[in-house]
Amino acid sequence: MNIIGHAEKFLGNISQGWKEKSSSDGLRVVCFRGAPLETVDTYMTVGLSRHELRISDEKKIRQELVCPVSGAGLSERIISLLLFISEYILVGHNAVLRGHVIRLPEDAVNKLGFDAVYCAIPVFMDDDFATIGGSQPLTVIVWAVPIYASEADYVDANGWGKFEELLEEESPDLFSLRREPII
Repeated sequence: MNIIGHAEKFLGNISQGWKEKSSSDGLRVVCFRGAPLETVDTYMTVGLSRHELRISDEKKIRQELVCPVSGAGLSERIISLLLFISEYILVGHNAVLRGHVIRLPEDAVNKLGFDAVYCAIPVFMDDDFATIGGSQPLTVIVWAVPIYASEADYVDANGWGKFEELLEEESPDLFSLRREPII
């Protein structure tokens, strides 16, 4: 199954899409309005998975990014964020793994209000959403979760496992760009 077909199976029809004008790879971002919840819009890259990304010298994977957010008027900021992360990944062709923290440049911090992105499994969806069959190597979907500097520092100091335990305890609204830091 292709990426769009896979995403639409879980999130419904694409509401809108944007193409990166400067991208020779045809990198795009699409939006699914009101999915997975009525108050949440999910943005997803399409085209990042055309590249094989290194996990190690022996293992490669393909990836797409997803970022569900609540609140109106956020399209431009989320599109910019996903395109920035995609370019960050493509510079070295290294996959981002669960628990990876990507610090954002100052202009992105000013636009978004968050300092970094935490890479996670998209637990807000059914387990089958996280992988897309039919590609070699396998394509996985990475949840790009905007986090604050204090949260990124916590991951650096304590590891991603402790951070995810804290997320479970505190249960913040990770879809909201207006949430307070948990640390």
